[in-house]
Amino acid sequence: MMPPPPLPSDRATAMARNKEIDLSCCGIFVTLMLAVMLVLAFAFVVPVRVTVDEATLGRLSLTTPRNGTAPASLAYDLSLAVALRNRNWAMAVWRTAPLVAELRFRGRPFARAGLAGAGRDRIGAKRKEVYRVALAAESAPVALGRAAVAEFARASAAGVFELELAVAGEVRYEAHNRRSLRVTCPLKLSLSAATAVAPFSRVKCTHAG
Repeated sequence: MMPPPPLPSDRATAMARNKEIDLSCCGIFVTLMLAVMLVLAFAFVVPVRVTVDEATLGRLSLTTPRNGTAPASLAYDLSLAVALRNRNWAMAVWRTAPLVAELRFRGRPFARAGLAGAGRDRIGAKRKEVYRVALAAESAPVALGRAAVAEFARASAAGVFELELAVAGEVRYEAHNRRSLRVTCPLKLSLSAATAVAPFSRVKCTHAG
């Protein structure tokens, strides 16, 4: 003889149990996927991106002594805004050493300043920190050869200067050791007037070495 069909209440109970089992399996699967994603998020580091978000050049002039015994000197006045962007979606980044900026013309440094001191700045996941600095001097020595002096004269006549910004520091990614941070940023700056600031587009910096 065939067994009697299950009562409606038994069917409802069986369906409820199956649903609970399905939900439990889905919950376990989601938990495992989240765990794997977190492990991957902290295992692989996306390097901090450094950009120059703002740059204003008010003055840049070169003085070359006629006797040739003294080095050339630069008078300059400029301001910069350098941003550190943490592109990791889970881990934070700490700045663990002073952040130093150096300006160069034709590879020759002529200005150096601290963007940030020795404090430990925390940059959260998908966040950024902006550091601003103003640099000015009336007579900063710079070692330039004849070709560089001629190039400076052409740039001065055009009112547009191609400089290089080097940024050096140190960062520590969450769950990782400290890492050196060294980037270079090509800058193409036009002279700004007192009443009108020259336009500037954000520049992405390149990690050195």
